[in-house]
Amino acid sequence: MIMDFQHIALCLLAVLVIAIVVMIIYNRIYYRREKDIITRTSQMNTQLALVLDSNKTQIWTYDPMKRIFVVLQEGNIGKEYTPFDFSQFFNHDDFNDLRQLTVAIIHREKEADSITVRGQKEEGKTTPIYDIHVSVLRRDKQGIPQVLLGIQRDTTEDMVQQEESRRLSLRYHTVFDSSLVDMIFYNEDGILTDINDKALESFGVKSREALLRRKVKITDIPAYRDIDFKHLENTVMSSITDIDDTKQKDERIPELTIGGKYYYEATISTLLDEQQNLHGVITAGRNITEMVQSHHRQQEKTKLLKATTKEIETYITNINFTLRASGVRIFHYYPDTHQLDISSDLNKVQYSLSQIRCASLIDQSDRRRLRGLFLRMDHRRQQAFTTSFHTIFHDEQKRRIHLTFSAVPVTNKEGIITHYFGLCRNDTEIFYTEARLCEETEKAQETESLKNTFLTNMSYEIRTPLNAVIGFAGLYNAPHDEADEPVFAEEIKRNTGRLLQLVNDILFISKLDAKMVEFNYKDTDFAALFEGYCYMGWNNVSPGVTVSAENPYNLLIVKIDEKNLCEVVQKLCEHAARNTTEGTIRAKYEYRHGELSISIEDTGKGIPHEKLSHLFDRFTRNESTREYDTGLDMPIIKELIEQMGGTIEIQSEEGKGTTAYVIIPCEMMSMEKKELEGVREL
Repeated sequence: MIMDFQHIALCLLAVLVIAIVVMIIYNRIYYRREKDIITRTSQMNTQLALVLDSNKTQIWTYDPMKRIFVVLQEGNIGKEYTPFDFSQFFNHDDFNDLRQLTVAIIHREKEADSITVRGQKEEGKTTPIYDIHVSVLRRDKQGIPQVLLGIQRDTTEDMVQQEESRRLSLRYHTVFDSSLVDMIFYNEDGILTDINDKALESFGVKSREALLRRKVKITDIPAYRDIDFKHLENTVMSSITDIDDTKQKDERIPELTIGGKYYYEATISTLLDEQQNLHGVITAGRNITEMVQSHHRQQEKTKLLKATTKEIETYITNINFTLRASGVRIFHYYPDTHQLDISSDLNKVQYSLSQIRCASLIDQSDRRRLRGLFLRMDHRRQQAFTTSFHTIFHDEQKRRIHLTFSAVPVTNKEGIITHYFGLCRNDTEIFYTEARLCEETEKAQETESLKNTFLTNMSYEIRTPLNAVIGFAGLYNAPHDEADEPVFAEEIKRNTGRLLQLVNDILFISKLDAKMVEFNYKDTDFAALFEGYCYMGWNNVSPGVTVSAENPYNLLIVKIDEKNLCEVVQKLCEHAARNTTEGTIRAKYEYRHGELSISIEDTGKGIPHEKLSHLFDRFTRNESTREYDTGLDMPIIKELIEQMGGTIEIQSEEGKGTTAYVIIPCEMMSMEKKELEGVREL
């Protein structure tokens, strides 16, 4: 038994040794084969990398489950990118198109497709262009794509070359077809192959196609028959051809419809390759028949010009005489130099006046209007104007001379106003005659006008509170409960107040209509008044509203009507407070270029678009503020502003708020701005 066990053990040991030897041999063989495979794979990858690099091609894969892009590099090394990082190599919009393509392939809507995308542009370089073909690299057992393969080729140079070729071709055809001279091209055999529209027009050819189909040769042209084009360099030549005589003797180009003597000038250029082989002939010419004939007409025109010049001189002399006899003057105003030139002679300027000098010659009462007129012309307003001014001069009857200026803007080719041209007329006699007539009729019309204006404004708006007063007063005489008497009294009091406010507003707007409101312009520190009048208007503001008045000046002395302008500010603030229950109301102002700009902005209910255009209609008001609003506040504001020479604009959006913009022309006397804008809040 022991012998058998030893024998078995030896056998097992021998088998084990043999197995180990076999494994070692197999391992060496496997290692050698693996090394050969790796070597061959490396060589193939290197060759593939060289091929891809030479073709500017790159390969990448996309795993939709892991959402990872892997870009294959040299040595079969892959660099992983997240979709965000991968998108940085491409234009944002184009990458979205690439992403939609991959989604379509993953969902098996497409098997494969190609797309052109732009890369990220580097400074100083052309934006790269890539053609990308996307297909499925691996699927699962159900056929669902697991990995996508992208083959990306850089086609930037191809696109640049194509674009350059297209531009060169377009440039050639553009120059050839749109040239202002005749352009004709003959190929190496001297056969006409192209001709532009200008040449067709010059030679009277109606059909380009018919002319090209006949394969006209360059030697068919009489002026070119004896020229050796193979040894010809760029040459300029002129020719005179009797077309009628040529057609009778030897008509080789019947398409020509012109006749008579034809004067023609042309530049002939030959196109040669490096071996000096002729590739074509191009001619650039022009018809100079008219030029030659115009030389003869020029002498006649010179004589005519002299005669016309003499007539113009006579015409100018007559105009100058008329200007002097009628007292009318012509003037030019130049916004660039702020200079006014006045003359009674078309040939010379009689007076050149600056704006300050002009103002010194105008009556004090009209200087403000004059400054406004200069300001509009300096801003180059595209409109004609006619206006009159009192001067400081007197005529023989001791009357102030009254001048009327009528002018129109003069523009250059670009439509920009260069200056204003007009006439200055002495209308003193007409003015005083009209003034006397007005004085005679004004007194008779004043009473009638006031009566009509008042009666017109006394509408049912007055009857409504008046009827309420009468009605509740009548309830005292009717059977009633004594507990209702306080209610009757309160209603009578409320409607009486409304009636009083309405009557006051009607009387004031009637005075405005009759131009009876006096405006007293004086130097006023608007910075010291602005905030006070704003807060007077916000006296009854809702508790949930924050108000602020922005005052950017320590001192702003301007020439304004303090009473009426501050009345406008207060009423606009009252209007904003009535229509704002929560949010903010902000008032601010600024002085710029002879104008005081005021804005009052709120975040209230706003005004519906369809009602905004009727905001300044009389007796039009918001139903929510009917108890406090007579419907005349906004018309009074507008009329006051306009009579002060200003403008008002309302911008509003329902549910978001309203902003009122007021612009008043005025003269600034002194100004001191704050270093930081101060804003007071309530």
